[in-house]
Amino acid sequence: MILTRRSALAAAGLLLGAPAARAQAYPNRAIRVIVPYAAGGADQFIRPLQAGLNQALGQPVVIDSVTGGGGSIGANRVRNAAADGYTLLFAGTGALTAVPRLQRLNYSIADFAPIANLIAIPYVLAARHGARFTDFEGFLRAARARPEGLSYGTPGIGSTPHLVAEAMAKAAGVKLLHVPYSGVATAVVALLAGDIDLVMGAPGNIMPLVERGVVPLAQTGTRRIAVLRDLPTLREAGLEVDLVTRFGFFAPRGTDAAVIDRWSRLLLQGGADPAYAQTMQRAFNEVELLDPAQFQTFLAAEDAATAQLLAALNLTTG
Repeated sequence: MILTRRSALAAAGLLLGAPAARAQAYPNRAIRVIVPYAAGGADQFIRPLQAGLNQALGQPVVIDSVTGGGGSIGANRVRNAAADGYTLLFAGTGALTAVPRLQRLNYSIADFAPIANLIAIPYVLAARHGARFTDFEGFLRAARARPEGLSYGTPGIGSTPHLVAEAMAKAAGVKLLHVPYSGVATAVVALLAGDIDLVMGAPGNIMPLVERGVVPLAQTGTRRIAVLRDLPTLREAGLEVDLVTRFGFFAPRGTDAAVIDRWSRLLLQGGADPAYAQTMQRAFNEVELLDPAQFQTFLAAEDAATAQLLAALNLTTG
């Protein structure tokens, strides 16, 4: 009888402890973070945090660059993944607000749970050394003289750089030829080779290549950010265009709140480290930390603004 009672108590203890054990089990294998752009782009925003995340989680965090479709291919893989915390997305918000509206995709921003935002940046319009223009005013003169005679590269149709460039062209009253690439790095290679005339991309992809012949013309934010203080904004050039993008982490909708909370706390802690901010500034990026609730608020506002922008630009789905 004593043995039976002890067995029953042990069994009850195991049952009572089961939920806690399950909660503590995450993660018990590698976590895959999909970055839906070419390697060497947005993945640079999170690689400085990778070692700390590995240590804190006790499992490897694998960064996987999945290119194509302005971010849609990688985003869709996360959307279709199990909502178990083992497949996450790190992307620019345009991949979830603009791209689905332009490409007839079967996902929307509602299919993702925001975890944390890390970076907010303007974009940089750049030409190359030896082009017919070396400043923004010269670009405008050349564009007005040759409608659709100037081409520009971006990371894809529906990407934020694409929308920014089209908004800029509309405000300036010019027509440009869009050439989508798998990533900004690829577009910059094409620019330096003379295959295209301009690139619209993140500062971290543009500014380090100035010595190789890339010529920055303007930035797209509401103000000159600290690391680009010498580069004028489109507003300073007289255009009512001021778009930036945020880069953050997302999980598939339905992911356990405890998993999202854990990731959010780790990311915000890592992002608040002064060493991370210095690393980002050296790469021409600015840190902007948002928790899940704050990020959700910004996403809702951006989603509405993107819908209005696409309607104003008369951009249709492909």
